[in-house]
Amino acid sequence: SVEEGKAPGVRSASGLSGGDAYRMARAEREGNVLCEGVFSGALTRALAVSEWNAAMGRIVAAPTAGSCGILPAAVLTLQAERKLPERACVMSLFTASAVGMVIANNAVAQGGCQAECGSAAAMAAAALVELCGGAPDMLGDAVSISLGNVLGLVCDPVAGLVEIPCIHRNAAGVAGALVAAQLALAGIRSPIP
Repeated sequence: SVEEGKAPGVRSASGLSGGDAYRMARAEREGNVLCEGVFSGALTRALAVSEWNAAMGRIVAAPTAGSCGILPAAVLTLQAERKLPERACVMSLFTASAVGMVIANNAVAQGGCQAECGSAAAMAAAALVELCGGAPDMLGDAVSISLGNVLGLVCDPVAGLVEIPCIHRNAAGVAGALVAAQLALAGIRSPIP
């Protein structure tokens, strides 16, 4: 899915999307990236899989088709960057799927894209921590932080204060800013003004 999605000329069935993975891959090749390695590689792979899905290509919907690029982008990028064995990556997918099962068994389906991408981000965070040798409690922390950053309300105080969610969202916010800037610098346009 990654390789197919990065090809030039990939367009969605509706014609509304496509080509962003190709543009991001080109920016990587040309060295026009803010953060080399894992960061830019993950952006390219996430775009490629999700654009390939929109183009009616074959993907693995994990956890859903709408969030299909997140988990493979995380695992495949770390595998490529760190030369990880396939077995370690497969085992990390078992960890990710366990997180997905917990979420699926304890959540409602009305969350839409936010819940899909939030679940996928949590699953990817768990897989990445495992691939980096993190302890089980670190997996839990990564899942919690990831979900809190994506699925949080406008303001959800803990103990009457907004310290905990806001501090972690500052880290997620700067990561999001890097993503947005990198996509724009790669020539990727936002169809929503």
